[in-house]
Amino acid sequence: MALSRTTTRLQLLAGASILAACPTIAWAQATDANAAAGAEGAGDIVVVGSRIEGARVTGALPVSVLDAERIAATGGISGDELFRSVPQAGDVQFQEARTTGNLNDARGDNASINLRSVGTGNTLVLLNGRRMILTPGTQTENFVPVQTANTNSLPIGATRRVEILRDGAAAIYGADAVAGVVNVVLDDRFEGIRLDGRYGFADGTSEYTVAAKAGFATESGGRFMVFGSYTHRTPLFTSERDFAVSEDHRPALIGTPWEGDTSFDNRSTSSPWGSFTTVPVTAVRQGTTALTTSGVFHIEPTSNTAAGCSSTVINGNLCLRSGTITGANSRVLRYDENPDRTIRGELDRINLYSTFSQELGAVELFGELGYYHAELTGQREQSAPISSAPIIIPASNYYNPFGAATINGVANPNRLAGLTNVPAGGLALRITTYRPVDTGPRTFTVTDDMVRSLLGLRGEMGKFKWESAFTYSWARTEDHTRNAISNTLFQRALALSTPDAYNPFNGGNQTSYSLGDTTPSNPATINSFLIDVYRIGKTSLATWDARISTPDLLTTSAGDVGFASGVEIRRETYNDNRDDRLDGTTTYTDMVSGITYGTDVMGASPAPDVSARRTVLSAYAELAIPLVSPDMNVPLVQAFDVQLAVRDEHYSDFGNVLKSKVAAAWEVMDGVRFRSSWSQSFRAPNLAQFYSAGTQVANTRTDFAQCRINGTPCSGVSTLEVRAGNQDLGPEDAETLSFGAVVQPIRNLTLTVDWWQLDSEGVIGLQGAQNQILFDLLERQSGRSNPNVVRAAPVGTQIVGDLQFVQDNYFNLGPRRLRGLDFALNYRLRNTPLGTFEIDLAASKLLRFQQSPSELQSTLIAANAAGTLGTGITITQAGSQIAVNGNPRWRMSGNLSWRSGPFSAGVLVNHVGPVFDTGTARVNGQFYELDSYTTVNAYVQFRAGDDAGILSGTRLRVGARNLFDQRPPLASTNYGFLGSLHDGVGRFVYFQLSRDF
Repeated sequence: MALSRTTTRLQLLAGASILAACPTIAWAQATDANAAAGAEGAGDIVVVGSRIEGARVTGALPVSVLDAERIAATGGISGDELFRSVPQAGDVQFQEARTTGNLNDARGDNASINLRSVGTGNTLVLLNGRRMILTPGTQTENFVPVQTANTNSLPIGATRRVEILRDGAAAIYGADAVAGVVNVVLDDRFEGIRLDGRYGFADGTSEYTVAAKAGFATESGGRFMVFGSYTHRTPLFTSERDFAVSEDHRPALIGTPWEGDTSFDNRSTSSPWGSFTTVPVTAVRQGTTALTTSGVFHIEPTSNTAAGCSSTVINGNLCLRSGTITGANSRVLRYDENPDRTIRGELDRINLYSTFSQELGAVELFGELGYYHAELTGQREQSAPISSAPIIIPASNYYNPFGAATINGVANPNRLAGLTNVPAGGLALRITTYRPVDTGPRTFTVTDDMVRSLLGLRGEMGKFKWESAFTYSWARTEDHTRNAISNTLFQRALALSTPDAYNPFNGGNQTSYSLGDTTPSNPATINSFLIDVYRIGKTSLATWDARISTPDLLTTSAGDVGFASGVEIRRETYNDNRDDRLDGTTTYTDMVSGITYGTDVMGASPAPDVSARRTVLSAYAELAIPLVSPDMNVPLVQAFDVQLAVRDEHYSDFGNVLKSKVAAAWEVMDGVRFRSSWSQSFRAPNLAQFYSAGTQVANTRTDFAQCRINGTPCSGVSTLEVRAGNQDLGPEDAETLSFGAVVQPIRNLTLTVDWWQLDSEGVIGLQGAQNQILFDLLERQSGRSNPNVVRAAPVGTQIVGDLQFVQDNYFNLGPRRLRGLDFALNYRLRNTPLGTFEIDLAASKLLRFQQSPSELQSTLIAANAAGTLGTGITITQAGSQIAVNGNPRWRMSGNLSWRSGPFSAGVLVNHVGPVFDTGTARVNGQFYELDSYTTVNAYVQFRAGDDAGILSGTRLRVGARNLFDQRPPLASTNYGFLGSLHDGVGRFVYFQLSRDF
């Protein structure tokens, strides 16, 4: 019945639209198309915000416009570099300064946009007014997989302007337009030929770009534009930045209240100084000295006298010490992964794009064809075994200190003497923490390809303009990791009873404990278990739309009523094809225990393939209604205009939704305008959230339920978390309300302010494994248990058994409330004796960001407040998020440009306010605060005049990004800075030469 009702609605709206369409020029904002971000001059037409061409209503919606000059002022050539300069853009979660996820992450030349910090995937990105495809890669944000349009795939060099609608627009554009819409408009009116060459460099890295653009019009009514660019960038290693050379950032905190905070020491306990557990768990002694704690021991260098030895010396300068390397005296044995990493990888990027139009009598044929290709090669540390696929070293291992008494008929030279509780056949050892660093780091190459094609017709029929087009896009990402390790092959190498066996007991670097391994195993043995691993993702997007539009459907006493209507069919597919060693095709069976695990790649959790598709049918209608006009002479109301819009969508796998929008503009007098809008938004779960069969990840959690009930010490343990899609997920519904004012007190000066509020229901997330464990503690205090926390049966004196895994499926969280202010100023001073000046200022202030707790979280918060859970517990994922991690209270940008004759110059200042780093310890109840971050971009340019002969049309630009080499604020991340907000490249100087023909 739902489908029948939906079909009826679609038929009604389709009939109204006459299966035709309007060009996508909009009335949404009184913005000068040549103004910079936030400039909002009167009477100009922009694309984003409405489907009605030529409507009289202006200024009802908050739209920022970045013109070509403002884009160039960023000094960037990628979408990521461009959108980071927009104050409302939020933090960037798809970026290279991430070290988590590895194959499960959207690596490569990827960048996202997150308007209002509502969350990646809540901003709709359009290219020439039509939807862009989502990248095949996903990554976790708030623990759930999200997708985004890849802003790095945009042809920035062919862009005429970027329009940013800072308001919900689902009623006009459909799903994803919760936080707003970004529309990139290509320079399809360009005529002539332009060649560009650019070279830039920063300490430790360089980059060059060559580009060409050509456009022409024909006498027969044709117009063509073609653009192509190629960029090559060298890698940036952590060794080139003093703040990223090590994962231990504690030296930078000396003299501060956070001095010694181990949250800033990200070195890994999985190091060449391995920790091992006897199988079965056995208390081993050498003479009267205990070598193990609960069966656990680790390798210790004899030179680390602070820790000391438990055993006699092995291999001349090593010994065994009971327990793991987590103790304070053994902290020096943790592995520093940063020397094995790149901050930015080596990149090759190609952008090709073309547009055309051709008049065919009363009809115009138009189209687009684009291609994007990128290869990014980076480097990461070697992986380590994880709890979801443990590695057991057989007793037969030649170097096993608890191995068999005899090997190959002779006495075992590596078995320690005088052992008790170790049988003659030896003991197998489970790797607790160990990293085979002697294999060298892993390298990865991510190859991204995207094709976009469009073909359409447009024309006029009476007073209506119509347009219809078909688009088809596909994207493919191949993530290829080299030098990975097969669990099966690694265990075979461990099982050898000859000197060729892999030796995990020989420690690491004797001089610098945290760096590398100076005692590698046999190279042939190492090569025997190294493998390549692949992940291939594909997405596709096919759309057909038809629209009609007229600015004068009918005439009232206040003026003409504009109308637009249309239909759209959208087909999306998503395929995630994991390597056979990851998706369960090739498994790993432990030769000691006989247990089979779903992954045969060391350090990688099993992840099944995903294949999903969705069809969306939609129809919309929009009215632009003037209620008061200047001719009516209404006091204090020079004009009053209203926009009404409604959209109906039906999802093949999800159901139905109907959303609406109302916006109004009140012109008090010339130069004074007030505006307001109310809109409903909707976002269905993405295909990964809806269809994923689940992934397993291992994270360090504290099992409070076991330690507090069993009366044992509480410490972090590796915990297996199973996260799965959920086809019972509801949508994320939102309502947006905004009020604003536009004031033009003098000529060429525009001031704007907008207050906005976004209320969301059903935000998709997780309860969180730590919260699930805490709820298990609370339930067990009442004689129950949390079924999502799966445990083994208690052993011996245990009351609560060991934790096996936590089931944590995606679900709809409680309400989220956001509120903020946007400010903008634009002033142009033309034709002075010193030239023409223009200044643009834009700022965004976050007033409220409140995530309401779920029912489970509310229960835990109440229990924690009552002291029921004990001390030292923080309930996460709820409460105020202002100035927390990626959500600064303030973001600002200012752009000053100058032109005089052949010379021009510009300065762009970007400011990101301070945030608290919740990954740190609390001092006096407060997390560590990252300082505000202000950078300056600048350029100077000379353009040869038309009388310069062979040099006419030549432009030389010299510029710099982060001119004063501002270093990013210290954070507790691996690289020492927060890559979603800040930049670790430093000062980047560039030279650009262009020639017009």
